[in-house]
Amino acid sequence: MRLLFIIRSLANAHGVERTLIDKVNYLADHGHEVTMVTYEQGSHKYAFSVNPHVDCIDLDCRYFKLYGLPILRRLYEGFKMKRRFKDKIHALVETKHPDVVISPTYTVEYMKAVMSLKSKTRVILEAHSAFVHDMKSGGVMNYIKMYLLLQTIKRCDLLIALTQGDAKCWREHVKNVVVIVNPVSDYPEVIDDEPKITGRIVSMGRLQPQKRFDRLIDAFSLIADKYPEWFIDIYGEGNERQMLEDLIKSHGLVGRVHLKGESSNVFTEYKRSQFFAFSSDTEGFGLVLIEAMACGIPAVSVNCPFGPSEIIEDGVTGLLTKMNANDLAAKMEWMITHEAERQEMGARARKAAARYQIQVVMKDWEKAYASELNT
Repeated sequence: MRLLFIIRSLANAHGVERTLIDKVNYLADHGHEVTMVTYEQGSHKYAFSVNPHVDCIDLDCRYFKLYGLPILRRLYEGFKMKRRFKDKIHALVETKHPDVVISPTYTVEYMKAVMSLKSKTRVILEAHSAFVHDMKSGGVMNYIKMYLLLQTIKRCDLLIALTQGDAKCWREHVKNVVVIVNPVSDYPEVIDDEPKITGRIVSMGRLQPQKRFDRLIDAFSLIADKYPEWFIDIYGEGNERQMLEDLIKSHGLVGRVHLKGESSNVFTEYKRSQFFAFSSDTEGFGLVLIEAMACGIPAVSVNCPFGPSEIIEDGVTGLLTKMNANDLAAKMEWMITHEAERQEMGARARKAAARYQIQVVMKDWEKAYASELNT
């Protein structure tokens, strides 16, 4: 197949970017002709290594540069940039002749241009973040923008959701929806090659409101005095760093909760930890849960829409909690005080994570892409 993927940028070491690169690398390795199109990459390097057989193209349409302009000029320049993007992507399709164009659902700026390709190729959209997050209203203007985006998304040939819960939301608006899980980027053959750090809880994600690290810190503050040898290391960066640092100080948890920044080897950090903590308000999937499980550590996770309950078997491969600090604290305390059960749960979690290995999952993605070739 000839496959053309479109995404804003691959400069950030986040879950969507890592998953997408894992997928295109696999597809290129298995005989497919893959083109990776970005439009705000600029001179930034890709956050992860890309298969040399993948043709990488940046359209140089940097919408973020418009945000600081006066409103009238922003509208004018934005119109020109959208026109330029459409012309470039159509010219690229005329050159590459892809069988399928694949793109995430959440990028508003170019969605109309992508859907206008339907007369020339099939268009598949991938929902990498939850419908309840992408389509929630935040005022009249945001409601209008999301409504118009949804009308555009409805025109796709196929929408791929990552969870059954998210698919149920999309099916109220889009006719053709299937569910395929994301592959885990690594399933370590050995998980005891790194010594576990006594009392270490680990968490990972962007430091932004959706991830609710404030909830995790609040929860830990409720039990921290009872277990002075335990601490949390949070890996990730984002615009909430200062707020979270202030919250750590206000709870008297300096030296007990650490904001570690980005990690170059997240799997090593999982292996060195006792268990994983997850506190998001919404998730399209929750890949970090599977990464932790693949490394043999269980997770304590809030049961947010929609990923955790479809990944974790409560009480068997991890613990699910209500979406509040008190219940999260109670389940973290259980994990702290039940060492033997925690280790058994980690072993079961690792076995459960095997079904997300890339060689297993990518067969479903290939089948979904191929399903549109003869329709």
